[in-house]
Amino acid sequence: MRILITGATGFIGRHLLARLAQEHDVIGLVRRVPAAAPPGVRYITQALTAPLEVACLPQQIDVVIHQAALIDTDSASQATQTWGGDAAPFLANVVATWRLLNYAQHAGARCFVHASTGGVYGCRDQPLREDDPFNPMDLYSLTKSQAELAVRHTPAPFPKIILRYFFPYGMGTPNPIPSYVERALRGDPIAIAANRKPRFNPIHIDDTVEATVRALTLQEDATLNIAGAEITSFAEIAEFAAQRAGRQPNFTRIPDHEVPPYYRADLVASIERMQQTLGFTPQVDLATGLAELVNDYLGKG
Repeated sequence: MRILITGATGFIGRHLLARLAQEHDVIGLVRRVPAAAPPGVRYITQALTAPLEVACLPQQIDVVIHQAALIDTDSASQATQTWGGDAAPFLANVVATWRLLNYAQHAGARCFVHASTGGVYGCRDQPLREDDPFNPMDLYSLTKSQAELAVRHTPAPFPKIILRYFFPYGMGTPNPIPSYVERALRGDPIAIAANRKPRFNPIHIDDTVEATVRALTLQEDATLNIAGAEITSFAEIAEFAAQRAGRQPNFTRIPDHEVPPYYRADLVASIERMQQTLGFTPQVDLATGLAELVNDYLGKG
């Protein structure tokens, strides 16, 4: 297949690129071409806050995997200065999604996979299921909720697959998990809420890629949580890492009023639909995945 992956230098995107490039013709849509790339991969530069340069894109494509999003503070600040106000996240995460859907339709795509986030649910002390209503609690989750609406309601005839990722982790992940590992290993203070929330079920990057690749074969529209099979918390992750180093974590207490709203309840995803639809249950257990992070940090030290 010929596959276009946006955000191909991001955490999930670059792992997907390496996996799919072994068997398919893969094109990465990126802001900047990386210094190193898998053999045979082509890159096209495109800022998603700007209109798509369709003439530079493949005229025929089988699959679009839309992983790109404006998340990190540095990128958001730079784009906001360029575009003004809060427009940049909406341009990059919502308008660009609509433009890519239109491109995919005209290029003959057979499938469109959209990377979303468990953040669209907000937080709640019971498992989050795909039919639950949106309750975004920050700007990023708001824009991803709106992007999902764009994907669902486009008139394009191909299957539209929405994957809501929950804390995908591994070496190089941008989410908070490695920071708790590193602080525990250094003995730095770690601020934890009195109730030790949120609890969540992270998924290792290897399982994240496997689930995403399996989604490419779906023949109907689907919205799926992509999450792990084990539930943990940031406190438990810090305790695991500290124990591996023969120490106790240095916990401090966060006053209740200072806990971010989306961390005041749990972020546990139901994975039943993922298991049924994809025929897949995560294979990398939490202890193995966290040990990778610990060993990597200790090796660098």
